Amino acid sequence: MEYHHADASTRLVFDDVKTALGLPFLNTDYRALARWPSYFALAWADLRPWLQRGDYETLVAEIHEAAVSTVRSLPNYGNLRGEALRATARSSASEGEVLSVVRLFQWLLPGLVANIAFFRAQLR
Repeated sequence: MEYHHADASTRLVFDDVKTALGLPFLNTDYRALARWPSYFALAWADLRPWLQRGDYETLVAEIHEAAVSTVRSLPNYGNLRGEALRATARSSASEGEVLSVVRLFQWLLPGLVANIAFFRAQLR
């Protein structure tokens, strides 16, 4: 569900998700959940208070660390090195811009995993 196709109440939920999570955009997972607006609004309202809790932050950090640990254990078949990646990034945009987007997704994804798991647990 794209923002411009959503009804007014769903757009308010979209805006709240972006604000609460500090996102410059709403990723497709939340837009997909908005296909069921009444469910999405209720599920988000139930999750939102948990976002500021210490145990939520701990969970997100643990998911992040597990992902980083797993990635570090993977083989580097392409023999990619930081300087080569930075040079390639500079050919498309400023290095800082690319790094900013990578960092955004690096920290967006562990929270998304936690949030989707929360939504799934709600359905049980």
